[in-house]
Amino acid sequence: MACQKPKQLENIVVIGGGLIGSSTAWELSKYGEEVLMIEQQDSVYTFGSSFGEARISRSLGPKNDIFSYIQQTSVRETKGLINYLNKDIKLQKHQMEDIYTTSPVTYIYEKTQLNEVEKLLDGQTDKYEYAPNSKKAFEIFGMRIPDSTMVIREYKEYSGTLNPEVLISKLHQGILKKGNRIRYNEKVAVLKKVNGIYEIEITNSKTGKTEKLFSKKVVAAAGPFNGSLVSDIAPYFETLIVPKRLFLAFFKVNRHLYESLTQEQQNRFREFYPIAYMDSEIFYSMIEKYDDKGMPIIKVGGHFLRTDINDLNSVWQKELSMQEIEWSKGNTIKYLESLNLTMTEEDLEFYSGYSCVYSMTKTETPYVTNIIHDSAIDPNFVLAGGMSGIGAKGSLTYGLIAANLLLNKKETSAIYNKTVKALGSDRLLKDLSDLNSIE
Repeated sequence: MACQKPKQLENIVVIGGGLIGSSTAWELSKYGEEVLMIEQQDSVYTFGSSFGEARISRSLGPKNDIFSYIQQTSVRETKGLINYLNKDIKLQKHQMEDIYTTSPVTYIYEKTQLNEVEKLLDGQTDKYEYAPNSKKAFEIFGMRIPDSTMVIREYKEYSGTLNPEVLISKLHQGILKKGNRIRYNEKVAVLKKVNGIYEIEITNSKTGKTEKLFSKKVVAAAGPFNGSLVSDIAPYFETLIVPKRLFLAFFKVNRHLYESLTQEQQNRFREFYPIAYMDSEIFYSMIEKYDDKGMPIIKVGGHFLRTDINDLNSVWQKELSMQEIEWSKGNTIKYLESLNLTMTEEDLEFYSGYSCVYSMTKTETPYVTNIIHDSAIDPNFVLAGGMSGIGAKGSLTYGLIAANLLLNKKETSAIYNKTVKALGSDRLLKDLSDLNSIE
């Protein structure tokens, strides 16, 4: 025994280097903790929920709305990250504008959702404009909408879109600058708890080499892989969090048509994205990026057009169906027509598309919680998952909460504690009780 090499015991291991895992590793690093983050992809993402260059960042919500708080707190935490990265360098090379594109966020509601809209706007402190009918929509926004709909436009700094690719890169820079480590191309094959210590078996995707790590504390932030990741210590998450496929389609306006638009029309085209049509499918769209000729590339999805997944590892390669492409194109043309930018199907060119994965909980509210292990709350293990398309805008807040739970740090803010209760172990215990009663 004396000749055996002693095993290295990590302080904290964060599994998953996407937005939520990176945010958690950064918040822990900010507290001065020693952290190792493990990511199964390389330093540049090629698939996953954090893949891409644009996500809606929106703040508008009713009084004491936790998701408004989550978005605004994430903005604040991102400012802290930017300030840290600029510390001790001569040129301020990191900016919030690298991550956020501020733009009005347009919401279209059905008249049947009037109660929801009234609740949303009651005592609203964020700047907005509201058109309760088609006449007002044309007067205020120049939009032509059906009489059955209403329009709200939100105006707030850092509402618009955010770039996950850039945010992840800056989070990783912050983690490394704090002296912590990131291991890429490492997939967790086994995760279990033995004698109070977590054993983590990882396999390098490039070399095939397998290694065993040991850690005092763990954060699981592996997106749709969370369920299988924690199956040995918290198997119930495979039932409580269900991955679903979501398609994303990308379109480009015919270059000659776009260049024939007046400057005012081009500005209108840009300024009326992103859009969220809050019907039963939640059609949403935004400008993902601009190509090398300055042409906008439009991203389109349907938040509730989700389908089952047969193989999680291969779903990312699943191509869009013609029906999905046509749905996306049709809704885009319909929206552009409401802006008096009339186009035909031939004017909107399909650019690309891919399958994304949303991790869903029954209530559509994510978990950021200590797990329940052996019928007790485990203070040394936190799972963050079930983001269901609402993770990006608040990623640093989820990371902050996860870090605070793992380190047993408290905050006095009422809205913070309301958020923790909604996402945390109180909710998990209730969900487990409901699950057991069904079984």
